[in-house]
Amino acid sequence: MWWRWLWIVLAFWLLSAHFLRYDQLYGMGIFALAPLAGLIKPQISIRLLQLALVISTVTVWGLSTVDMIQMRLAHDAPWQRLAAIMATVMIFTLVAAWCGNGLLRQNKARQTQD
Repeated sequence: MWWRWLWIVLAFWLLSAHFLRYDQLYGMGIFALAPLAGLIKPQISIRLLQLALVISTVTVWGLSTVDMIQMRLAHDAPWQRLAAIMATVMIFTLVAAWCGNGLLRQNKARQTQD
């Protein structure tokens, strides 16, 4: 199930790149290193990573989408492609959060076998 971790790491790195674009180095560092929390107490940390991804979908991607579309509309520029791209990014981030459920099931199954 390594691919589930890959989705989660890529989603956090995408968020990290967003913060780097706006020169917010602390936010970039936090999001870039956040997946490392999965190495410590997986049950709790995976839930926290899922929560961070869901909240970030709304607060980071949602608000950025609204701001960028408003800017495009103000300049009479096309905005539909931007909306499609940002919707894809939001769906990707939510799917990454959903991948955490599979990791939790895998950990639970492993614990019952031991």
